[in-house]
Amino acid sequence: MGLILNLAISAGANPYATNIRFAGSVPGSSANATVYVPCELAYVSYILNEPANAGVTIEFLSETTVVRTMHIAAGQPGTLRGDNTVIWDVKNDLEDFVPLGLYRVRITARSHGYADWTQISDDYQPGSYVWQPRGIAVNRNPSSPFYGRVFVGNGQLGPYPEYEAGDRLGVLKLNADGSPAEEGMFADGGWSWSETGNSPWKIEVAEDDLVYINDWGDHGLLLRFDQLVSSASRAVVLGSGNRPNGGAANLSGPFLSGIGTNLTIWMADANHPDGAGIRAWKVNGDGKPAADDPGLAAVKAGTNSHLNQAPFDVTLDRSNRIYTIQFSDAPGDPAPRVLRFPAYDGTVLTNADWRVGSFDDQLTGASGIAVDPTGTYVAVAFTGMGEGFGRTGGGVRVFRTADGTLVRTLTPASYHDHTDVAWDNAGNLYVCDNWSQVWRVYSPPGPNQTTTVSVPTLEAGEPPIAALLKVVAYTNAQFHFTLRGRTNINYVIQGSGDLRSWVPVLTNRDDCATRLIVVDAPQRWQFYRALAP
Repeated sequence: MGLILNLAISAGANPYATNIRFAGSVPGSSANATVYVPCELAYVSYILNEPANAGVTIEFLSETTVVRTMHIAAGQPGTLRGDNTVIWDVKNDLEDFVPLGLYRVRITARSHGYADWTQISDDYQPGSYVWQPRGIAVNRNPSSPFYGRVFVGNGQLGPYPEYEAGDRLGVLKLNADGSPAEEGMFADGGWSWSETGNSPWKIEVAEDDLVYINDWGDHGLLLRFDQLVSSASRAVVLGSGNRPNGGAANLSGPFLSGIGTNLTIWMADANHPDGAGIRAWKVNGDGKPAADDPGLAAVKAGTNSHLNQAPFDVTLDRSNRIYTIQFSDAPGDPAPRVLRFPAYDGTVLTNADWRVGSFDDQLTGASGIAVDPTGTYVAVAFTGMGEGFGRTGGGVRVFRTADGTLVRTLTPASYHDHTDVAWDNAGNLYVCDNWSQVWRVYSPPGPNQTTTVSVPTLEAGEPPIAALLKVVAYTNAQFHFTLRGRTNINYVIQGSGDLRSWVPVLTNRDDCATRLIVVDAPQRWQFYRALAP
């Protein structure tokens, strides 16, 4: 079964810029940078997740004021998928040098879009391969230097872990275009993941950049990491003492709402029967619940609830309405597969706003759920039922959050079991295809534009009076130096053969911060220095 269009929707192809970095004339970090004016150039690099086929606009900002605007036509460098770099001469739109100070960039990527949902990732890119992809998440925090970072969990050791990152037990970290993260593609966080096929399991990125990973091989243990998934950052957030029902719960998730001490952690107890339903934990000052806190009962499961079996995953929209799924791979099962409940107000919920999928054998094995950033669509990954090429019902379905109407089915074929879904901040849909052993990205149809403001800053600065003299070449019996220093003052270049006696060689005055100095090479070795007045 190929791609099936169920209902046209008004959404857009969604290119967006991430990994915005500056480089100037002064060595510094890969993010913030300094450029000396006048006469020097600043470099702005960024990654586009897909080509901006309607062009890119780059605005240089002094606080909120636009001082320079660049328009780059489609197909030109600066609009291409992957790494892009543009050069700024540190001038405004009137071709005058900008005042000294800090600057940011605002990058708007535009697309004419596609007529239908379209895969924008490459299955054959090295970072796309995952032996058993189980969980996927995207950093949706535009104020983060890691904005757009993708996390994919591999739940089972593959055949060549010594050569292939996707065969290792742990987490892949990738940029929005699928390239490896700057510090490396793979991390295990120093944790002993078990070879159970679900360790690691679901992944979620909080609004403050912390990464939460569910170890389902240990009945729902929840771990927390930084964006590097480093062992030094690792913390156990939900342990055995947090499992409800006397520790018998099998917690799947998480979903995270709020930030800091206002964080709420949502988990689903996948046990059926007699499961604990959907639970919510409030955190203390250390970002964790108390070690013996079993959470608050938010949605009841089982008898006298529309959630009549057990939730398998959970997510919330911007209005805090609760969406969940029930994993059922039994033919003709009357249990609903996708449900939406009202926002939790302290009263245990039993009645869903809507529920879909009863008796529907094409909605079997619901495994992962996520709501898009606008709260318009909810995507669900289905593993299907059956084995091998005889499997049916596998794929990803997109529903309307308003009423559960099926919008779109995405699957190469119904025997492709899908395990999880996520959305980025631009509205692209990420999926885990376990059959193909890849993660994919789909862009919705229609035109769109997305704007990103840089987190790093570029400083237009004045060079120090103390000059920096650097040899760059020797040719035709002459030394070539660069001198970086203050403009329009006299620098005296002195030479010495013994570092004690110095004699003037030449005097330089220039209206550029960095300039070329050429001196005749002496018959014997000699030292040089530049002195300010």
